[in-house]
Amino acid sequence: MGWLKNFHDDKISIMVNDGLRARKRAETRHRISDRATRLFERDGFENVTLAQVAEAADVSVKTVTNYFRAKEDLFFDAEPAILQALVDALRHRASASVTATLRPLILDGPLLAAPCPWSGVDADTWNAMRVWARCEDDSPTLRTGRAAILQSWLDPLAAASGSAPWAALMVGALILRHDLLQQGLLGEAEPAEVERRIRDVAGQALEALERGFSGML
Repeated sequence: MGWLKNFHDDKISIMVNDGLRARKRAETRHRISDRATRLFERDGFENVTLAQVAEAADVSVKTVTNYFRAKEDLFFDAEPAILQALVDALRHRASASVTATLRPLILDGPLLAAPCPWSGVDADTWNAMRVWARCEDDSPTLRTGRAAILQSWLDPLAAASGSAPWAALMVGALILRHDLLQQGLLGEAEPAEVERRIRDVAGQALEALERGFSGML
């Protein structure tokens, strides 16, 4: 049975090597994203080049583009995970409606689907969010990119919910929520004030969605 042991040992070795490679890839990706974030915050999105990001992350430009197809993808690095969290919540919902399922992910914290509640936002976090909001607002490329990203969520949300009309209206509610957050951050409002505004205005949009699709989803 020596061949079986050798096969088993080889399989373990492959798994270990694959795990190490995956961890190294994740670390490289995180380093590139982190260095890009610092540069965007300091110099503004439009003023930063991929070559500067590569130099800051101590990798080649080709390595950067292997992980991120375009500079905008570096700025919007968290968006795929946010969409996945929304889709997963819909797919694994119990008896709650689709709108009720997403309501806490949309209203209970400053960042969509993030574990940090409004009550956990400290001054440093809020200031960092202001810097990021200003970076996005100052860039026509990013403003266009934000709209395109939210629009691209329509099909995944439709598939997860089973309703294209509901998904289209939910995307509208998410755009409204983003605009309210941006206005609050750029207007130097405090977290509690922005939270009240989002719960009021975006909350009304969600309530209208709930009523409109009552008994259907």
